[in-house]
Amino acid sequence: MQLMNLPTSNNLPINKLASVFGSTSATYKFYWLIALIELVEEEYIEIPKRKIFSRMISNSWYTINYFHISFGKQDNLQIAVERILKA
Repeated sequence: MQLMNLPTSNNLPINKLASVFGSTSATYKFYWLIALIELVEEEYIEIPKRKIFSRMISNSWYTINYFHISFGKQDNLQIAVERILKA
């Protein structure tokens, strides 16, 4: 796996963002980043956690239901989607 070189900035600690993806054993990290990017693109200045969580679930919904991909027994995104389907 080739690592991506992120731009440096004195005002933004990019190294902290990069360290989040140092170990990616769970899919939530990728869905978390996608949710944040989408919400920032929608011009949210302050983003409530509930909005991030709901976006993470909605973004993973298609992958879980259409492709029937399992993210693992301990993956909370998959558990959340399955609970919503049962409701």
